[in-house]
Amino acid sequence: MTDLDPMPFGKYRGVRLEDVPASYLLWLWNQGQRGELARYIRASMSALQLDDPDTLVDPEARRPA
Repeated sequence: MTDLDPMPFGKYRGVRLEDVPASYLLWLWNQGQRGELARYIRASMSALQLDDPDTLVDPEARRPA
């Protein structure tokens, strides 16, 4: 997935990933999101944490996608 791909589900379904709030993507990560979206979030983690430094990232959620 890239920044231009649409969010596949949820509150922001159809919104380009680059326009989905970092807090939402980090929340999904902390919920143990898997698959393609998890790979996108992992690849974007540095930028997401800069955009939303107040959301703590759960390292236990970093399981194989």
